Amino acid sequence: MIPAALSLPEILSCVFNLLGQDRKTLRSAACVNRIWFHEATRLLWAKSDLKALMAIEPSSRRTIYASKICHFTIHFGFDHVDTDLDLDFQLLRVLHFTDFTLPQDINLRPYIQPTLEKLHLRDWPPITFLDGLNKYCPRLREFTQMSPKSNRPGLVEFFAMNKTLRRVQLMLAPLDEHEIFAATAALSNITSLEDLTIYGEISLNTMVQLQEWQFESVRNLRIHVGVPALRMLPTIFRTMIRLSLELSVDSDVHSLDALVGLPLEFLQLHVAVGIRLSPQELLVLPKNLKSLMISPSPIKQRERMPKWEISNDQFKQIFANLSKLESLLIWFALDIPSPASALEDLGRSCSKLENIRLYCPIDITAWWDIPKPLFPRLKFAWVSSVSDRNLLGEVNETTAQLMAEILDRHAPNLDRFVALDSYTFRPSVGDQLSQLTMRAHGRIKETGQTKHAKEESRSLTI
Repeated sequence: MIPAALSLPEILSCVFNLLGQDRKTLRSAACVNRIWFHEATRLLWAKSDLKALMAIEPSSRRTIYASKICHFTIHFGFDHVDTDLDLDFQLLRVLHFTDFTLPQDINLRPYIQPTLEKLHLRDWPPITFLDGLNKYCPRLREFTQMSPKSNRPGLVEFFAMNKTLRRVQLMLAPLDEHEIFAATAALSNITSLEDLTIYGEISLNTMVQLQEWQFESVRNLRIHVGVPALRMLPTIFRTMIRLSLELSVDSDVHSLDALVGLPLEFLQLHVAVGIRLSPQELLVLPKNLKSLMISPSPIKQRERMPKWEISNDQFKQIFANLSKLESLLIWFALDIPSPASALEDLGRSCSKLENIRLYCPIDITAWWDIPKPLFPRLKFAWVSSVSDRNLLGEVNETTAQLMAEILDRHAPNLDRFVALDSYTFRPSVGDQLSQLTMRAHGRIKETGQTKHAKEESRSLTI
């Protein structure tokens, strides 16, 4: 009676819902009987990788577990791996290849499954694999290839023939202009495509040609263009409702007025060395903007940080209407009369900020009398240094502790605070008060952040 009762669907469902993802208990449950083995291994192997599968001995048992894998990660960076697996991944939905270069003798046929929905690669796959995806994977919705590759046979043909993809993330560098145009034009043929990310700057000439190849279904777009190509975006991508834009500013003769009216949520401005970006130009930033990054191009970590001059009034005007802003990264040394006042204005206008990087000295004591938290959602902050203009005391741990407490009051959710005049986390370059304040804030948060500071990504999250 007991074995039969244990196999009832109602009991099985309750038991395995309680076990959840407790892998140790699931392995024990797999030993109860055949039905429990099936349910336990289904949960244990739903998400796995090649190394775990290759560890199964004898090799004949790998078929049992391969048939239960839904999410599979493949990495060939360990010894004695068989690249010619004759297994049936009949439930495979998500497939990740993490290697920058796929082995030449790899057998990709087992991964061409009608259940496959998402594919992520770094290397470019063989033409036979691409053909198989189009012929035998009717559920394929997402295709990501993020590593720069100069040789990509079958790229244009794959996208031109595909009828199922909804999301594509593609690195087009270092293809030449003709190849970039051909690949992008082919993407316009995918009538199901809703979410498109293209890495690598698309030239003005290519954008001009693309005006004849409208994307009629793309709603979410991430793209990198120069300022002159801005006005072409609404013509080419008529249906977009969400835009993430990398914009190259490489000429003194430029205007950001074309940003007006675009459904812009994420913006990266890459300002070429020697080009002046006037703060007044940023007054056109749309109210729906969630993330803004302004950086020199290229960023040279070993050279002196370039300056960006801006007045307090200009700073206040730029961010006055950006109430939805969540991330602000400015990779210039800010030359502003009163940085503390600027951050006070920023906090009052942009209360949703979670991520800040502003290279300017901050007098935290100036916020002493402000009763309401300025940054209630802030999680990460990087400034060049902290200062004590009010001369509360000597540069010692008592002063630093007071500053850390003021900071914690105005940013109660702040996990990491860095005060270094550097692009990278190098505590040795910080002044004594900044180092002491970082350490004091770390003690408040119990993060030990003087040993390691978690940096936010320079890339914008989409």
